[in-house]
Amino acid sequence: MTEGEFQEFLITVGYRYNAKTKTGFNTFEGFHAMIGFFASENRYTFSMGAVTENLPEVLDKLKAFGSENKDHITRIFYKDRQIRMNIKMSVDSDIDRERLKNIARFATELCKSELITPVCRTCGKNRKTGVYIVGTDLTVLCDTCLKRRQRQYDRRRDMFIKKKQNMPLGIAGAVFGGMLGMSIYVLLYQLISLWGIWAGIIVICVFSGFVVTGKRATRLSAVICEVMAFFAFVMAEYAAMVAGMAIEIERQGGGIALTESIETTNTILSSAENISELLTEILVGSVVMVIIGVIYFLKRKFTRPLKISKNLL
Repeated sequence: MTEGEFQEFLITVGYRYNAKTKTGFNTFEGFHAMIGFFASENRYTFSMGAVTENLPEVLDKLKAFGSENKDHITRIFYKDRQIRMNIKMSVDSDIDRERLKNIARFATELCKSELITPVCRTCGKNRKTGVYIVGTDLTVLCDTCLKRRQRQYDRRRDMFIKKKQNMPLGIAGAVFGGMLGMSIYVLLYQLISLWGIWAGIIVICVFSGFVVTGKRATRLSAVICEVMAFFAFVMAEYAAMVAGMAIEIERQGGGIALTESIETTNTILSSAENISELLTEILVGSVVMVIIGVIYFLKRKFTRPLKISKNLL
């Protein structure tokens, strides 16, 4: 089932689809049920917040439903005030659709059975709740928990606004990150050379080093990090070739001779064919670093404050 087919299915069973979280949700009998679509993991996940005073009976129903549908339900359980099911996908979208309809019917019947009570997934209390996007996740919150989350968000937002960038410390952190990334690159290069793909590790280390010590990312710092990562990558590429040559010389019984390794590497690079191959690898690595650097900067995981959407209901 493709994402488009998943959205079509949700419409047929009365669920709404949220593209940002790739999750379908429905509200009935005071409950909020959600179905997540994970094509890369070949599964769906159904979840619903609930508490019960009839745990044995509820567990028996869940166990019986799981046994009846064991060909596609890999796990079904009640834990931490939530009923959850992991559903294995098939290659046939029609089969997937019928399976999900079956689970939707079961959830509806369970809610109407009065064996379970709807609750806020954060505090676990039976209160009026809404569906919100918190960060990148779809979650159910009562007004009290929403206000608490909102206050946390406001504090983080204020800290983010007041936070000033420390460029010197940021550059120092980026240098340290670049050195760490170079070391990892040289090590991984000896295991398998992937035409500069490992360069992504260097740019992540450089950006992380800058953000951790510089406190805040800006467009200027992103450009500086990309340039520093490029030079670190070029040096790491050369160091990796020298290290590989040193290992080869030692393997042939020549002992550890750094000077000889450097001279041999320089001789190899004097060939137009070899220098062309090196430049191609540097080009590939640079493209990888630019892409990863842009993605990392846009996300700014260490500095971006949490966002809470309006009630989706």
